[in-house]
Amino acid sequence: MIVDKKTQEERLNTCKGCNFYRNFLMLKKPKWSWGARCGKCTCFLQAKSKLSKDFYGECPIGKWKD
Repeated sequence: MIVDKKTQEERLNTCKGCNFYRNFLMLKKPKWSWGARCGKCTCFLQAKSKLSKDFYGECPIGKWKD
């Protein structure tokens, strides 16, 4: 249900380099990571990156390894 801290950090780092990375207001290239969201699925990344694939913890464009 929940992945380990290392996997979550890897996922968040992948997201930070993505074109769909947004802040909580859905603005491109945010200056802070608090409230970071995915521009594709609009999920909050801090929460989604913790979830396993069984609980919808997947990148909508397939960039996450696990």
